[in-house]
Amino acid sequence: MVNQGFFGNISNTIHLMKSCVNVLKKDKELVLFPIMAAICVIVLLGIIFSIGGLAFSDGPETQEGGIILLAILIFGANFIIVFFNSALISAALERLRGGDPNISSGLNHAFKHVHHIFLWSIIVTIMALIFAAIRSMGRNRGMMGQIMTELFASFLQAGWAMMTFFVVPIIVSENLGPISATKRSSGLFKQTWGNQVAANFGFGIFQILAILASGAIGWIFGLVSPIFGMIVGFLCASISVSIIYTLEGIYKAALYEFAIGEKPLEFEQQDLRTAYRASAAMA
Repeated sequence: MVNQGFFGNISNTIHLMKSCVNVLKKDKELVLFPIMAAICVIVLLGIIFSIGGLAFSDGPETQEGGIILLAILIFGANFIIVFFNSALISAALERLRGGDPNISSGLNHAFKHVHHIFLWSIIVTIMALIFAAIRSMGRNRGMMGQIMTELFASFLQAGWAMMTFFVVPIIVSENLGPISATKRSSGLFKQTWGNQVAANFGFGIFQILAILASGAIGWIFGLVSPIFGMIVGFLCASISVSIIYTLEGIYKAALYEFAIGEKPLEFEQQDLRTAYRASAAMA
């Protein structure tokens, strides 16, 4: 029986998430990709703030330099995130196609497409700045104007996220450039939009619950020692969010495989067919 409507898509997405867990059980090392991305972003932050501190100590004319450093930080963080996400999805696709991936194979595949990843990171950075600029336009328009501007920016950002949902899988699987990958992703979006919305909603809820649970665990240990509680809470949050992020990457890879007509291994075909019937029913 096919589940209809948005909550039906949520139910189907949960079934697919269970299959993602099975993939992660076979390739537990995949969770290291988001952890490595987080470490690299933290290192980049440290470097940028160190350079920025030295620059700002030279005088007031360094405001322009600060803007440049901020732009470098935003682009660098986006590039790191996209690169390791590409490695994660490459490894997930390898598993879904019958291979036995590891950290090295995922990174090697991402490096093969680093030129496309670099260009896509530039586009991602530009779009992030555009969305931020739109939001800033509402700050001086009163409460209602600010709310409307925020809603408009959020709508545009959500639409952009949906239309580019498959860009990274397409880049690493089909070796297309960012523009061509965006066009192809937009085409696949028509087949999968219901599950994309449900997946974003579902994974977002899981992340919130994971952070809340980690905070509760940290609070309990904090009764013994506040510092120890903060450390435990931070570690729990980092690990749980990394696991969810990894499952999201596997899910995206599986959905991409089925969207292009392949039959990803490790996933029950009935679950994927049900997901697509639900999407078609909503279209």
